Amino acid sequence: MRSFSRGQQIVVLAISLGILLASLPSPLDGHKATPYQQWAVEVTGAIREPGIYTFNDPPTAGQAIDKAGGIPANPSISHVSQSNTLRSGTHVDVRVLSQTSVDLLLSRMDVTKRLVLGVPVDVNQAGIDELAIVPGISHGLARRIVEFRESHGPFRTWNDLRCVKGVGPKNVERFRSYLSLT
Repeated sequence: MRSFSRGQQIVVLAISLGILLASLPSPLDGHKATPYQQWAVEVTGAIREPGIYTFNDPPTAGQAIDKAGGIPANPSISHVSQSNTLRSGTHVDVRVLSQTSVDLLLSRMDVTKRLVLGVPVDVNQAGIDELAIVPGISHGLARRIVEFRESHGPFRTWNDLRCVKGVGPKNVERFRSYLSLT
């Protein structure tokens, strides 16, 4: 019986692996990858470790404060807003009013930070300067978007955004990565 040389064995093995890999279903064949979702919250003010923190589930303000190291002035204040969850891209500014009282100022994180973190900018709330930071939106287009929104009301669907001069279907698809309709 004839045997294969080492070079022939390598070729047969490579062809077999190629056939095996070609027969496996590709993750791109009709399956869209689900992005991993995290919630980003910026915590500043009377906190041990101010910064931006990420969570696997929507956090409460109390959880965000705990992750930022707590309140150094009075660590016994631990019952801060445990009921309402925060949206991704929220900025929590902690102010200690007294030994037993804390004031939380909730706002949106700066738009550049949100974009870097992958948190979409709400097209129905963003101003001209915020929209102009979004890739593909010029200052002029941002102005037209805001003017259209102010005269016609909020955008309810992505197709509504196409009513703005200079926005076509390709723009809308590109903007969906950076904008939200809420």
